[in-house]
Amino acid sequence: FSHCYPYTYTDLQNDLRQLEKDPNMSRRLRRRKLCETLAGNACDLITITSFCSDPAALRARRAVVITARVHPGESNASWVMKGMLDYLTGPSLDARILRDNFVFKIVPMLNPDGVIVGNYRCSLAGQDLNRLWDDPSRKMHPTIFFTKSMMRHLMNDRDVILYIDIHGHSRKKNVFMYGNSEGSSSKEKIFPGLLCRSSDCFCFDDCCFKIQKCKESTARVVAYRELSIANAFTLEASFCGADFGPLADYHFTIRHLEEMGYMICDAILDFCDPDQTKVLQVT
Repeated sequence: FSHCYPYTYTDLQNDLRQLEKDPNMSRRLRRRKLCETLAGNACDLITITSFCSDPAALRARRAVVITARVHPGESNASWVMKGMLDYLTGPSLDARILRDNFVFKIVPMLNPDGVIVGNYRCSLAGQDLNRLWDDPSRKMHPTIFFTKSMMRHLMNDRDVILYIDIHGHSRKKNVFMYGNSEGSSSKEKIFPGLLCRSSDCFCFDDCCFKIQKCKESTARVVAYRELSIANAFTLEASFCGADFGPLADYHFTIRHLEEMGYMICDAILDFCDPDQTKVLQVT
């Protein structure tokens, strides 16, 4: 039995091909193979921005990095990711503003082998790839090694203002975030606060900003400590549903998960809006 709505490696390949086939959407994204997995499957890297821009403007853009599906059984993460990809490549004015101002680097499936063979949490080598970000092996953990390398190279070219790793959660309800805060600063809590204001299923009270020792080698902590990305988060979407608001006691549907992807994009707009009114309201 599936814990959540299935989303396979083939689903991802078909969805990416559909985006590439659409003459409008294909102008807004570039797809390349980041690396090959242990089994020889392609790990895709998607770049989304306004490519037909002045070169100086393109160089000046800040970056956002999004990853998902490091744990194969958390298929709800892929539905959130699909919502983001559809939104960012779509025709809306807000999507165009995001493309005009940011370069999005997206790895939609960090563990293709695990998804293909039906693992719940591990890679083909039987390892939890989200506990190996501190020192990934190029040979044994290529998707993590090359994603981390991509982020390092990206930071040489432009500021990375946000990193989100999308997961599913099997025990808690709602959608929430794990972040990083090691002092008295509340800056790391701004983005989750904005997301809470725009979404009916995101619960700020469920968020946690402590760094446990057992999480020091996860994507969000390594991005924060080693790569110095201040706003590095794990987004968790419940396998179940919400326990508050209009969706209380309802199971999340695919539409709810995809809409969460849209809401993340809206929150990025608010987070970086020159008019910081909404930011001030959550600080």
